[in-house]
Amino acid sequence: MVLSGIFGLPSTGFGQPACYSHIADSLSARLEIAETSADSIRLLTDIIDLRPKAMTDSIGRVILHTALVSGDDRTGLDIIRNLANLHIRSDSLLALDLKNAMRFSLGDDREETVTFVRMMQNLNKVRYATPDEKSRRVRQLLREVSLGERGDIYDKIVTLHAICLYIGETSQGELLSKYLDRLGVLVSKLRPEAYSIRNSYLVHAALAYRENGEHQKSIDCDKALLKSIDNLEKGTDGYGRKYRTYDGNRYVIYTRLLSNYPRLERAEVEKIYRNAMLMVHRDSLAANSNRISMRPQIYYAMFKKDYAQALELLKTYVDYPYNAHARRLLLKMMIKSAEEVGDIDALLTASRNYNEILEQTIEERTQEKYKELQIVYDVNQMKTEHAKEAVRMQRTIMVVAIVAAVILLLFLAVTFGLWMHSRKLARNLAHANGALMAESTNLRQAQADLVKARDDARLANRIKSDFIKNMSGEVAVPLHTINEYTNLIIDCSEAGFKPYLKHFADLVLLNSELLTSIVNDVLNLAEIDSDSVLIRMKKESLLKLCETAVESVKHRVSPGVQMEIAEGLNDVTVYTDPRRLLQILLQLLSNAAKFTKDGRIVVSFDTDKENANAVISVTDTGIGVSADNAERIFERFVKLDRSSQGVGIGLPIARHLAELLAGTVVLDTTYTDGARFVVTVPLG
Repeated sequence: MVLSGIFGLPSTGFGQPACYSHIADSLSARLEIAETSADSIRLLTDIIDLRPKAMTDSIGRVILHTALVSGDDRTGLDIIRNLANLHIRSDSLLALDLKNAMRFSLGDDREETVTFVRMMQNLNKVRYATPDEKSRRVRQLLREVSLGERGDIYDKIVTLHAICLYIGETSQGELLSKYLDRLGVLVSKLRPEAYSIRNSYLVHAALAYRENGEHQKSIDCDKALLKSIDNLEKGTDGYGRKYRTYDGNRYVIYTRLLSNYPRLERAEVEKIYRNAMLMVHRDSLAANSNRISMRPQIYYAMFKKDYAQALELLKTYVDYPYNAHARRLLLKMMIKSAEEVGDIDALLTASRNYNEILEQTIEERTQEKYKELQIVYDVNQMKTEHAKEAVRMQRTIMVVAIVAAVILLLFLAVTFGLWMHSRKLARNLAHANGALMAESTNLRQAQADLVKARDDARLANRIKSDFIKNMSGEVAVPLHTINEYTNLIIDCSEAGFKPYLKHFADLVLLNSELLTSIVNDVLNLAEIDSDSVLIRMKKESLLKLCETAVESVKHRVSPGVQMEIAEGLNDVTVYTDPRRLLQILLQLLSNAAKFTKDGRIVVSFDTDKENANAVISVTDTGIGVSADNAERIFERFVKLDRSSQGVGIGLPIARHLAELLAGTVVLDTTYTDGARFVVTVPLG
């Protein structure tokens, strides 16, 4: 039996006096000038209780957002329970309510709200599950419970609530009462403020107990509900609101209590009937329900034994759709009333209809009992299997205990042997300790010597670097002077001697330039070794750099050799240190000029978009490099041709600089008409 709604929230709007609309309008106007979040929440909370129920969702979302921003956990969680009660038919909205509840601070209020939303999810799942799904799910839940309830009290409540719902769909017998009782024990342990969970359980239990014929339990649940309503309206549970009304809920409870009039005291019946009629006059929702059912008046007439009045009402209202779920009870009362007043036609009609319902009820109860017996059988089977498993486990534990005892004895024996052995080792350790102490002293001395040697090596390395820098500077000045005086001699000589002297001057300038290159390489190597290479990355035109490099080296090529940039290149922007990339290109072009005696030296570039790199190639038609030496040429001071100029550090410097630029320099071994070096650097 899936409940159409869960008590815990009022039926707002429909049961309000007409003047409440004007109050709501006034509060809406005050909301426009509210200064604090607390003021806004208080006004919105009153408005949601005054506006029609159809507006609860939209206003509730505003309250929820404001409560989250201002940190008002109590109001935020209360409105989530309101929304969950409205969203009972939408699993996606209930999932959102659960997610929103988890956004608040951890505490009893949040845990109770999460539990209430999960209970609403149970109702949603039962409502839309197929019969096979319900049967499978209830067996699964009962299996879990039979193996021991796991989790905290909230998890246990959700599980038992689901079991009661699924059993209620298939059976209304003792099994349902058993699990309702267990659920009631857990709910009774919650704090008083957990009204939403408690009221949800009480509504479910009151209906189920009445269907099962356990009228006193149903009465107790309804009385507990009325007490909870009083506490909510007074605010004793911490959630009092002046415009919230529960009169529609009271009317339903009073009507259900009146149906149990044979088990109530006369004074109780009189009081309950007066209160029911008061709700009819005070609440439009109660008035509408009463107009199409008249059940309070029927029950009261039967209690007063005014059978004529009862029969008149029953003839009119027994077949109203709103009374369908109470039709069997009403037909029984109609038979009694017709007998008392002697209305044979009404008696025959009521008896015939009552017998049809009884036959249908007996058939349904038979099916329900069969399903209940199946469930009980399955549960007993699970318990039997669990008991057998427990016996097997006990036997296994005994075997393990025996094995463990044997292992323990063996362990003790081994331990004793090890103890004896350890005493012998201790004696040996004492002798070894003395030797280790002496060795430790020696090691400390050796460590001190190593530290001194390290410091001496660092000092020597600094002296070497300083010497290289100083010597390079000392060499650079004389070279510059030689170049200047050579040019001066040519300029001052007679015109007839100038061509002759120009030849020798070019040789001097060439060798001076070669010597300057060696000095610069040594300086670059010293800079790399000292980890003081400065890199200043920026965007730069690659075509411009290549043109500068070619123009700087072009005068070094042998006669008949062409050094040029490939035609048809589109300029590319690279993100690099222009000075360092230029150093790399100058080094590669100088190498190409040195080893190319005829043919061409071509600089080209392209883009590797997949890796976001620019790819530069320097290709010559010189003597080339074998594939076996493709990596060896990048080692320091390696010269494949001992007669060639240089000291073998140009290519290692070029590779190291490329790595500092997040790039590479490699030899293309697939090219066999000379040498081709490929440089990659990041694109701009």
